[in-house]
Amino acid sequence: MILQRVPAHSFRRAQVAFLLLVLGVALWTSLAFAQAPAPGRIVAIGDIHGELDGVVGILQKAGVVDATQKWAGGNTTLVVTGDFIDRGAKSRAVMDLLMALEKQAPKSGGRTFILLGNHEAMNIYGDLRYVTPEIYATFASGNSEKRRQSAWRTYQGFLRARARAQSAPEPVFTPEMQAAWMTAHPPGFFEHRDAFAPKGNYGRWLRTLPPIAQVGDIIFVHAGISPAVGTWKIADVTLRVHNEIQAFDNFADYLVQQKMILPFFTEDEILASAKEDYEARQAVAASATSSTEPTAADRHRMDVLKELLEIGSWLSVNPDGPLWFRGFASWNDQEGPEQVDKILAARGAKHFVVGHSTIRGGKILPRFGGSVFLIDTGMLTSYYPGGRAAALEILGGKFTAIYPDERVVLLDSAAAPRSGLPAPDEFEAAGAALGGGAQQPAAAPEKPRRAWNGPDGNPLPFKSEEELMEFMRTAKVVSMRTIGQGITMPRKAVLEKDGIRMHAIFRDIEEQRDRFTGAAGTTELFFRDSYMFEMAAFELSRLLGIDFVPPTVSRRLQGQSGSMQVWVENALDEGKRTRQKVNPPDVEYWRQELGMMRAFDALIYNTDRNVGNILYGPDWKFWSIDHTRAFRRHDTLKDPHLVTACDRTFWEKLHSVNDETIRARLKPYLQQYEIDGLLKRRKALVALIQKLINERGEDKFLFSLR
Repeated sequence: MILQRVPAHSFRRAQVAFLLLVLGVALWTSLAFAQAPAPGRIVAIGDIHGELDGVVGILQKAGVVDATQKWAGGNTTLVVTGDFIDRGAKSRAVMDLLMALEKQAPKSGGRTFILLGNHEAMNIYGDLRYVTPEIYATFASGNSEKRRQSAWRTYQGFLRARARAQSAPEPVFTPEMQAAWMTAHPPGFFEHRDAFAPKGNYGRWLRTLPPIAQVGDIIFVHAGISPAVGTWKIADVTLRVHNEIQAFDNFADYLVQQKMILPFFTEDEILASAKEDYEARQAVAASATSSTEPTAADRHRMDVLKELLEIGSWLSVNPDGPLWFRGFASWNDQEGPEQVDKILAARGAKHFVVGHSTIRGGKILPRFGGSVFLIDTGMLTSYYPGGRAAALEILGGKFTAIYPDERVVLLDSAAAPRSGLPAPDEFEAAGAALGGGAQQPAAAPEKPRRAWNGPDGNPLPFKSEEELMEFMRTAKVVSMRTIGQGITMPRKAVLEKDGIRMHAIFRDIEEQRDRFTGAAGTTELFFRDSYMFEMAAFELSRLLGIDFVPPTVSRRLQGQSGSMQVWVENALDEGKRTRQKVNPPDVEYWRQELGMMRAFDALIYNTDRNVGNILYGPDWKFWSIDHTRAFRRHDTLKDPHLVTACDRTFWEKLHSVNDETIRARLKPYLQQYEIDGLLKRRKALVALIQKLINERGEDKFLFSLR
């Protein structure tokens, strides 16, 4: 797993002493104040990403700075949870602002906690993927072009010397190579690297910032705290991150001295040079013709290279580390509360406030009853459409979101218990209607039927599914609110037309990543979370004779495309059913429907099935919702071992519906490769079911659900 190693050997013995000697009082200050008593008022700001105007505006709205951008917050504590640089052109100006406020606040009795985020660490290490030419330009000077030309000549000499050392042909430098190199090193690049170096103005400051701080019973951290480090002390987390940064600086200095890299090399160039040298020396040592015993210097060099190449396991860059962990945003509403409560309890805290995971819609999101507040609202709107500046004010147990045009109370712990936020939805009413506790409902209908009720509990007057869907496409949206559950911020809408009212759920999530690490530590390549999959799941279920996916249509609201799905009124979810120990009136029928859901999930490769998206209506009709993380490109089935029985109608349609029909029906919602993966999984599911029928017998494996 992670974080079992610390950069070692001669560097390890001297790290702490050297670090404290270099950083002096500044580091001791960051460690001492990493855990501080609660102040009267806290204002927390999430990811700024160079959006100077946005952060100044929201700080003024919160009364922290005045019209001249000077501290005006009195004894307020300002917390910035990292990622204040990269992407936005005014990253340098944002750092200047924060450094100034850090000095000004104590003069008025205030204080600041500026935390290290993953983007600050990336710049320290030389991972410059998100540093734009516009950012570099703010570091440029009248000498920049001369420095670029000089650096190009130095780089040429470096490559020639390395070729000679390796007995390789001398490299040929073409005008195209020079042009590409100059593009990768725009004006201001070298000044930027100087500024972020250990002795640079910003680099020296960044190396003093803590990655985590506890103020009273609230823990502030850029990304989150993984269960893997859930019991670590805050001071230990801070010291580990600082030690790793110091180790990297030491390693880089050593490689420069050994003429393996140049001082301005990026992280990729540093690691590539280290890997090349390490593997070459390994090959020599393993050679049958090698009889020379390595010297102490050779062994030391190999130790340094090995430690450096293991940087992926370091706390400061690992997905489970405090700068990268996304569990607080990705955990579902069932697993999250238990995990978070354990981590909080280990530190005597009640709340986490984190950034890093951008929340769609530009609103601060409380999760798990207010034990976590996600405050990255996409302040850099040129990069995050729909985002906006926001601040979280904490005063007297009240958590209030501050936006440019409004203030919204998210939690008032003095007025209500923590578990009371957000307000419970229809689940409580459903529990009462179904009897609660271990009491059994009176009786089940002979056959669960497809009947839809309005907010008043009366059946809606639609004669067909098509009428219902047309209503969802065309009815006026009277109101819409976030339901407070789920990380994709689905919203519950009230629709009205011709005197008819109904509830529906609107989802507009559309996120794609090359690589995504989930709460369990599993990594998914080519990750996609999309509202389009909701329509795809519904249309496919209709093709295959399944009736447990609620009707879903595509709709555009307020300039945003999304899915509109029927809201199951007074529903009980599987998690609550289990906790209340309420048994279905027809257990065998219930098992059959669960079995069908598992077969369908295997087919669509649903990676997000949990007890919160399995619902039962008051008539015990079974519903399967939330398919935004399905339809992967995989050829194989998802959890095929869970396919233990199959409905006859589903089985017949599964192998009788042709590929072209499926393609035509799903083309509006899926990419070509997603359809290709689905069709391959269909063949695999047909083969699996046929195999199980052959082994167990048709009557034992197939059943008639309808």
